[in-house]
Amino acid sequence: MSFTDATKRAIATVWDLVPKRPALTVLYYHAVRADQAAAFEAQMALLRRTANIVPADHTGPLDRDRPNVAVTFDDAFRSVREHALPALIRHRVPATIYVPSGWLGRTPGWAMETSADREEVVMSAEEIARLPTDLIAIGSHTADHPRLSTLPVDEVDNQLVGSRRALESLLGRPVDTLAFPYGDHNAAVVERAKVAGYRHVFTVSPEAIAAGSVALVRGRTSADPSDPLPVFALKSRGAYAIMPLFYRLKRWLRGR
Repeated sequence: MSFTDATKRAIATVWDLVPKRPALTVLYYHAVRADQAAAFEAQMALLRRTANIVPADHTGPLDRDRPNVAVTFDDAFRSVREHALPALIRHRVPATIYVPSGWLGRTPGWAMETSADREEVVMSAEEIARLPTDLIAIGSHTADHPRLSTLPVDEVDNQLVGSRRALESLLGRPVDTLAFPYGDHNAAVVERAKVAGYRHVFTVSPEAIAAGSVALVRGRTSADPSDPLPVFALKSRGAYAIMPLFYRLKRWLRGR
């Protein structure tokens, strides 16, 4: 049996474990470096061939026969405009970019996870305003990229409301979705986001979204151009949505 056949069988085995009710998987990326552009394009080509691609805020019916996938980017890095946008345009993949409005055109000041990310620059106001509106939606990533659960309520409000107003002023259209920096949030933060007028807020927990769901909080699955295509295929099919169950089981076993 060839490697390709073995890989396909492995994907099918894992896929058989995933519930088959129509559900939406939202993927989230950060940077796409020049040396990752080809790999990212291969991922988008795979989505175009195999998936029903919808916006991250989709609340309508979902495809019963194909994976339902949305693509998002956190941090609005310039590398996304330079190295991911061309592939998104070629393959007609809609995406949402979550923008930290206080860092436009600057090297990000928050703690980055990799040395490669430390070389990134957030897109400028002009670059964001010139993104193709038929394909790219803009959401808030707060103003300053803080861990929201650590802030007093008034500062949470400043981060959520201030970012939304700044982006709406820049774009001249509503900005009503939010991605939590680091995925960090608690019940109080979610409530403040609702008060601030956000329709959907996105975490980094790989939870699938049921067809027709209008829930405020939506999960997302991490994706990276370095993901091998078989791994990316599983992510796009929602296979990682079973991970929260494993985490809960692990915590339960530890607590026994």
